[in-house]
Amino acid sequence: MRTTREDSASETERKRDLMSVIGDTGTVFQREQQQVAAWDHLSELRQQLYGAATWQMLAAADLHPGDQVLDIAAGTGDQSRLAARLVGPEGCVLATDISQEALQVAAQRAEQEGLSTMTTRAMNAEQLDLPENRYDAVISRFGLMLIPNIQQALSEIRRVLKPGGRLTALVWSKPERNPLFTLEETILTQWQGTEEGEEPQADAFRLSDAALFASMLKQAGFQDMQVHVIPLTFHFPSFEALMAWWGSPWKEALATPDAEPGWRLLEEARRAVRPFAGPQGILAPAEVLLGVGTKEARTQVKQEKEMNR
Repeated sequence: MRTTREDSASETERKRDLMSVIGDTGTVFQREQQQVAAWDHLSELRQQLYGAATWQMLAAADLHPGDQVLDIAAGTGDQSRLAARLVGPEGCVLATDISQEALQVAAQRAEQEGLSTMTTRAMNAEQLDLPENRYDAVISRFGLMLIPNIQQALSEIRRVLKPGGRLTALVWSKPERNPLFTLEETILTQWQGTEEGEEPQADAFRLSDAALFASMLKQAGFQDMQVHVIPLTFHFPSFEALMAWWGSPWKEALATPDAEPGWRLLEEARRAVRPFAGPQGILAPAEVLLGVGTKEARTQVKQEKEMNR
């Protein structure tokens, strides 16, 4: 079959279209270091998307100068740095995560911003190598639902909180309330299918039911449990910005040796996103949950023991 100049030109355009998306956050992410670096570059976008919810999480934590704060699944530490500013030079923030690479970025950012009271440490949330009754507050932004044994992690968090200390955690609400979040997974699953024996991905919506979230907080021993619904509007200035937010699985799917499959996948994504596109970019509703739980104060424990005598 002969290849015409028009075919060659079309193939070139398709490759250019693919690279405009894949290259937007640093080509194909085959190593965790590249993924972390790309995620760090999206700090400004995350602030735009999650900023309002993050400040509500920090406000619910009731942070004061001098407080000691623990951040669970901190990633590259956007919210850790905000907390460090709130507790000031007399307080401290420990950012933890299972990814040492992410924490290295968090530490570098903290140093660049002069936040000497923020430290990092690789740690499994299910087995916190920390003393009990240590922290005034524990925060977690979009990480708690990804921990394999959430109930164990909640028990550990309660253990390290001081009496009267508070946990505040952001998690994703129901899939239907987050259309852009779920769109990527739907398209990729339809396009690629699920290979036999493939390890399942962590479910980002495991705590999307507010009643379940509150129940797990109660089971871990927290008091005054509250789960607040926070509606958001996600704005992406371009389709490429949305692709960058979707992240590495998407870019790996696009980066095929033959440009044709990747180009068709890209076109499918553009069609799926079109209902949310407008003159200002891509706008879509989103929703997150803010879970709050308090560790009982010592006076309360003492009173309960006396009542049970």
